[in-house]
Amino acid sequence: MLVPTKKVVQRWKIPDFLNGIRADHYLVYHVGRISRNKAQKIIESGDFRLEYRPLKASKRLKAGDPVELWRTPPDSPKVEHLQVPVVHEDARFLVINKPGNLAVHPSARYLYQTLTHWLKTNYPGEPIHPCHRLDRETSGVLICTRDAQTESQVKRAFMAGKIEKTYWALVEGRFAKSLSCSRPLALQGARGLVAIKMIEDPNGLSCQTDFRPLFYDPVSHWSLVECTPKTGRQHQIRAHLALEGYPIVGDKLYAMGEEYFDAYTKGEANLTSLPLPRQALHAKRVCLDLDGEKYVFEAGHPFFDAFAMGELGRYSNLEQF
Repeated sequence: MLVPTKKVVQRWKIPDFLNGIRADHYLVYHVGRISRNKAQKIIESGDFRLEYRPLKASKRLKAGDPVELWRTPPDSPKVEHLQVPVVHEDARFLVINKPGNLAVHPSARYLYQTLTHWLKTNYPGEPIHPCHRLDRETSGVLICTRDAQTESQVKRAFMAGKIEKTYWALVEGRFAKSLSCSRPLALQGARGLVAIKMIEDPNGLSCQTDFRPLFYDPVSHWSLVECTPKTGRQHQIRAHLALEGYPIVGDKLYAMGEEYFDAYTKGEANLTSLPLPRQALHAKRVCLDLDGEKYVFEAGHPFFDAFAMGELGRYSNLEQF
């Protein structure tokens, strides 16, 4: 078989919780920021394959199926301009404060402008790997490990729900009192315009997120909320806040709506209508116990810090938000 010389390939396996998902729905879920129609065109072109073989958009994928995506590198390999602050560094950990609008792993739109490529560039030859994910637009604490044993321990702890994560979210409206949301969530799939949206579903995955108000600004009518997810579902914080009537400011899907998000993925959205250039969600703190030692990793952000002190007016660089 001839391999395209101007394309790169990504390979992965279908996770257990997506067993039975359609190929086009999975591609939308995994890649993100593409429409179902775009996913179908990618599949029809033969660039998304199952076990090296072309497949149909309607093909149901099974847990563990090996799939691959061929694509042309969409962005520049130069990452010298990227500024990624390091929160903590030792022989086992490299913990970073991920900037907003930086993807962790490659996607259809980003190959080089990613955290993984930045790690390879700035720590050449070192086996440093992110142990969890943050949405591209979400900023904050992200744990990377420097050896396979630590990576395995941390990932198992995340899967077992033994790691405490705290986020700060800026939401629309006045968030007056603490609440706990336990609405079950499921992928919307073919039930709506945007397949990757998480919706409330009595047959969905169990979820719980605790929320606590921190500060309210009557001028913007926005609230800063502390979010503590007890489970780790896709879009959990974003979906739960929207379902409770407090969507995250700048969230193109859960605040702006499906039609806006669909237009955004096609490059047709009116960006001037966005109150912020990205969703206002920040991973503030991660706590874990490892080999009898407790680690607490915390990272601030000038925008959220200014809002928390009622001094949002002193933060003027929204382009870097």
